[in-house]
Amino acid sequence: MISWIRSILALLLLAGGGMTGWAQTPEWWSENVQWDGVTPFQHYLELTPRGMGPNAMPVPDLHQSWDTVTSFTVSAASHFRKGEVTLNADMDLRWQPSPWVRLRIHLVPLEWYQTSHALKTFRRIHFLSYDHQWAGGDFYVETAVRIPPAWIPAVRTELRVGMKTASGTNLGAARYTDTPGYFFDLGMAGQLFRHPELAWETMLGFYAYQTYEDAHRQNDCILYGGSLGWTPSKWSVRGGMKGYWGYFNAGDRPLVAQIEARWGAVDAPWQWVISGSTGLSDWPYTSLQCGIRRTFLTGRRSLAYPVQ
Repeated sequence: MISWIRSILALLLLAGGGMTGWAQTPEWWSENVQWDGVTPFQHYLELTPRGMGPNAMPVPDLHQSWDTVTSFTVSAASHFRKGEVTLNADMDLRWQPSPWVRLRIHLVPLEWYQTSHALKTFRRIHFLSYDHQWAGGDFYVETAVRIPPAWIPAVRTELRVGMKTASGTNLGAARYTDTPGYFFDLGMAGQLFRHPELAWETMLGFYAYQTYEDAHRQNDCILYGGSLGWTPSKWSVRGGMKGYWGYFNAGDRPLVAQIEARWGAVDAPWQWVISGSTGLSDWPYTSLQCGIRRTFLTGRRSLAYPVQ
């Protein structure tokens, strides 16, 4: 078993583009970033989806307002790009106390990564964080409130407000930003067919995060996304795209294509979840995530005939 695990890790390292055993000194870092001897190292990092780790500045998920059960999901994810491999745990709690309000808490508790010397040089990693391989992630909280269904018949509409805390660690290694962020958006969902169910969803809103630049302390972005979901029986599949359009136009306009499948009836206590995603711009990762989902409140309310 130990040899098998070592073989898998070796393959992951090779997939990352060839990791090396370089070392980085204060002098090397100073020359690499053209340090002026005064400016803090944070100002030399690129706080963008392109310049950070895969979990630092993810695009917020769509509302998934068709999913109206309380659930807790634990999963493992892997992210690949040239020169880097990332593995992390993921925890997701969704609570719906009433048909009108939903709460989501999301956390990446632990992340392991292996990065090539070339990518560290590109990111201008701080010399004190050069050999680090572990980080703890950010904490997200979201609240969604339904807009009365009479606004648009047969369409479920939600207003969502979310916040990203500055709880992530290892800024010097460009893993997490150590800055807060927030977003709010309007999500809409409905059914094209009922048997089997074919449902659609869209979102449009605003996303912002704090930077270290003196001239622009916040980057303002347009948040958007859309998906289609098919549920023929006791399993479902959903695919779509999501992204945000940053004001700086310098690595801050990620667009991600994603597909997710679930096994288990909508009212089953346990479900298996698997998803894959790839960046189409400014998010240079291909990701795979697998997990198990425990539901606590069974039943689902129809999108075509929302609860009054």
